[in-house]
Amino acid sequence: MSESNTTHWEISQLVKTKLFPDEQAVLRSALRALFQSRPEIRRQMVIRAYTAGEISLGKAAEIMGFSHEEMKDILQENGAEIHMGPRTVDELLRDAANA
Repeated sequence: MSESNTTHWEISQLVKTKLFPDEQAVLRSALRALFQSRPEIRRQMVIRAYTAGEISLGKAAEIMGFSHEEMKDILQENGAEIHMGPRTVDELLRDAANA
């Protein structure tokens, strides 16, 4: 059995044994455990999403559980440019969709 098939089988078994209501609950639980044990992974994920323009500063702060000012500091410490509002109509629409 390939690793992908094994993982899918394990997730299915957790649902079938009624330890989780559905596959999404298994994945949410696994991600929570990952982020608790390795918080730097969440930080890297959020910084990458922010620098790619996928999330706003406010959303980044919300995900990380920090104030806007704390989030700005974290971003700057990691070499990210702080965006102070949308620069194009597409960015404005993307920000509105992400809000």
